[in-house]
Amino acid sequence: MSTARPTLSRLELRCPPLPQTLTEAVGLLNQPDQLEVRAVTRLVERDPVVVARLLQIVNSAYYGLRRTVSSVERAVVLLGPVSVAGIIIGMQMLRLRAALPSQTLACFHRLSQHSLATAFLARHLLGLMHPRASNQLSIGFTAGLLHDFGKIILVYNFPDEAVAFYDQQRLTQTVQARDEQELERLLFGFDHTEAGEYVAHKLNFPDVLIDTIRFHHAPDQTPPSREAYWLTPAIAVADRIARTMGYAFTHPLHPDEALNHPAWALLLDQYQAVEWTPESLLTHCMQQQEYLGQHVQSLSLPNPPTRTRP
Repeated sequence: MSTARPTLSRLELRCPPLPQTLTEAVGLLNQPDQLEVRAVTRLVERDPVVVARLLQIVNSAYYGLRRTVSSVERAVVLLGPVSVAGIIIGMQMLRLRAALPSQTLACFHRLSQHSLATAFLARHLLGLMHPRASNQLSIGFTAGLLHDFGKIILVYNFPDEAVAFYDQQRLTQTVQARDEQELERLLFGFDHTEAGEYVAHKLNFPDVLIDTIRFHHAPDQTPPSREAYWLTPAIAVADRIARTMGYAFTHPLHPDEALNHPAWALLLDQYQAVEWTPESLLTHCMQQQEYLGQHVQSLSLPNPPTRTRP
């Protein structure tokens, strides 16, 4: 079982109130090998918006099905219950915006778009590396959604400071990603990976998601004995590709900058993907721009609420 590090043991970070459906979906992921179609179908059917989005996704051109799917249960079977649980989590995470102060909504919108893009690209990358590992692909999708969970925690606990910090970086683009974590520690006392790990552990997230939240900026530090060892390089690479494809939270990247990270070599080495190079992998992923846009749009909730500051 993953445990929060001693330096974080006295943190009093609050988590925004999570929708019940989100906590149930996360709970199901604690035993992905035993996740049943019917249990996930029941979760989907409780929410008409999720039903509509799920059917939109399974019938999208990305999956290339010959016949239209109109049954929720059939959609769960085709996509896999673990993958659908991830879609439920993604849509419910977006609903957290209703719990955030009004000044944070633009910041949260950028973060959610980046997370949705990272999730799509992580699943796509893992499909290229290991197409038969369906559960791993699906967990990769959920890990991509939640990799920056700590930034949601920081925005919720320190709304004014976090918005000013992240927006300033977005505008000036003078701070490198590695420096961002150092500045977070100076401003908040801990960075977003530490805050995310701490709260995810308190919420009893699966170990693989806790480890991905903690190590997605440093995948080479993921212990080889952990399930996340196979995921963190893909999340790190997907994060950088998303930032080249119009879905950056703070720092858009030029393709040449995106390639400047050891996670590329680590990913290809772990999966022995000799047919790919970092350059060809990036080119291939950027050719998925249309599908990526459809995915982000299909999971985004319309009409963000307007709120006055409490």
